Amino acid sequence: MSTNSEVFPIDIVSDVACPWCYVGKKKLEKALSIVGNTINPEVRWRPFQLSPEIPEEGIDYKLHLTQKFGSLDRLDGAWKRLSEIGKDVGINFQFQNIPKATNTLALHALVAALPSLEEQQKLVERFFAANFEEALDLTDKEVVWKVTEPVYKDRNKFDAIYSDSNLKQEIQQEIQYYHQNGISGVPYFIIGGKYAVSGAQDTSVFVEVIETVIKERESENKGQ
Repeated sequence: MSTNSEVFPIDIVSDVACPWCYVGKKKLEKALSIVGNTINPEVRWRPFQLSPEIPEEGIDYKLHLTQKFGSLDRLDGAWKRLSEIGKDVGINFQFQNIPKATNTLALHALVAALPSLEEQQKLVERFFAANFEEALDLTDKEVVWKVTEPVYKDRNKFDAIYSDSNLKQEIQQEIQYYHQNGISGVPYFIIGGKYAVSGAQDTSVFVEVIETVIKERESENKGQ
């Protein structure tokens, strides 16, 4: 069996209200375009909440961040740095316009309930863009519906998932599993089922790790 016909798993532990996760996603995508058809990637999104304490109705975005990180002056510096990094990967961050910090549990449920990985990836991208580039209020159910509609299409299905307490509990348990396994910050990438990459690393780091797994697979196949 050739190594590029084998499924190449990539797990991404991520929150959809995490700017570094958005950057990391773009850098991984660039790395995948560089390695091309040398692998058959299967990207899976895994849930994480950076701020599970946020109430369902949300909290003013700037207030939340100042409570968490300190002064607005420090935030301005961080936003400028992130905005420059974002431009390099095609993200137009609009931090100053984001109205609310969101409890992302319902958003994770909406991603997890989709039947295919392709649909899940599409919705994750839409949530990232809606939050960070369009500066939409993702605590508003009708706004969330507009974001998800191109993927979900069925309003009844959307409503059922949005309020599914059992699914939300399952997601909380999965997040707890990652905490128990030492993941305290995101993005966190598990490449090829064996190597971890923590943070939004340079594209070259992802390429190097992917190529390492490819070489190891080739060696294993030759030894069989």
